[in-house]
Amino acid sequence: MARALTNPTLLGLLLIAACSGGTEVTTDTDGDTTGDTSGTTSPTTTIATTTATSSTTASETSTTTSPTGEPTTDPTTDPTTDPTTSSSTEPTTSSTTEPTTGTTGDPGACDDGIANGDETDVDCGGSCEACEDGLGCSLGDDCVSGVCGEDELCAAPACDDEALNGDETDVDCGGSCDPCEDGLGCLVEFDCISGVCTDNLCALPSCEDGLKNGLETAVDCGGGECAGCVDGEACMIGDDCESGVCDADLCVAATCDDGVQNGEEEDVDCGGATCAPCILDGLIINEVDYDNVGSDNAEFVEIYNNTGDTVDLTGIALVLVNGSNDTVYGTIDLSGGGSLEQGKYLVVAPDGFAVPPETILVTFPGASNNLQNGAPDGLALVDSVNLKVLDALSYEGSIDAVNIPGIGNVSLVEGDALGTPDSNVNEGSLSRIPNGNDTNNADTDWAFSSTLTPGDANKP
Repeated sequence: MARALTNPTLLGLLLIAACSGGTEVTTDTDGDTTGDTSGTTSPTTTIATTTATSSTTASETSTTTSPTGEPTTDPTTDPTTDPTTSSSTEPTTSSTTEPTTGTTGDPGACDDGIANGDETDVDCGGSCEACEDGLGCSLGDDCVSGVCGEDELCAAPACDDEALNGDETDVDCGGSCDPCEDGLGCLVEFDCISGVCTDNLCALPSCEDGLKNGLETAVDCGGGECAGCVDGEACMIGDDCESGVCDADLCVAATCDDGVQNGEEEDVDCGGATCAPCILDGLIINEVDYDNVGSDNAEFVEIYNNTGDTVDLTGIALVLVNGSNDTVYGTIDLSGGGSLEQGKYLVVAPDGFAVPPETILVTFPGASNNLQNGAPDGLALVDSVNLKVLDALSYEGSIDAVNIPGIGNVSLVEGDALGTPDSNVNEGSLSRIPNGNDTNNADTDWAFSSTLTPGDANKP
């Protein structure tokens, strides 16, 4: 049975032969099928092509397709050449096709499920998207974390891997890592050491950013660079506070005995509306303990010099006044003390009474009961040379007039009379509070203090 000629190569050869002048085509359609259950048939086709030339008889080419599917060409040439012909051409065409089927993937695809191209792992790394932790890598850029370990595997983000990764806002800082230095990236204030994140950059702390940062001890105050903090705010030292006083890590209000010039003071603990004058006109009676707990064998009177200069004690005396009859019952001459320097103290007390080394001690004539216990009684510090009263105190009542020899009648009450007595139940003394406070108003200048300070500054 004849088979239609469909092979394009054969058709092409026929056309060439026809154009050359003569073609003989023989098609062997007798199939030779070997016993393969796959049903593969290998037909054998023989094509004889005769090309006429002026002196060539023929050129014959035979092409056979083997049962394996690999075509072979066996050219058989039997040329007869005319001796008068100097050349002849016998074109021979041989073609072998061996198709191969296999899947190697597109090296340019990042979703083919194969590690190919410049990928460092399946469909990631190289020119593809970065790889997750644990996948292969060559460089940090191959990894989502930006870190390619020595084992050539992508590593999880860390705060010391020298890469910007994880929730960091800059390299190895911010987010869950330590805060960043000034000038580095941030999202919120907690990303920055300064606590200030402006335009996504950590900024220097300032005294008006509404945050406690830098050296501040409270919000925008303290630390030496900002203004002092108000009372009640946190502090470390006195300089952190407006008052200049830091007590138990909190700023406290200024007082006239805190050892600091603050508030309205004109100098340390003096001047202004509430503190003692910084400079007094003369010596003052500063502390009195006339009624001791138990026996009155530790009575004393303290004299303080805050005149700004050394005072010669010549002619200076302490006069003791009995308020029941407004008469003098004793006079203690202080001249033996020599002179009293500015800021120093003189104490009149029984012999053997303990005072600080720089304090002058002038003794009472007796060992006890040298001072009357009042209701009322009083004291006067007088200058017999210049004939004037330097200071006076009436306690447990008012002594409005007493005749002091060489001076005349004087009142021992300055301003309002002192309403607070000494105590023989609780240890303490009558003291000028703050120390040296003399505004010529006894009721506000004096107070009972439970801290005895003979020869030292008074304390509340």
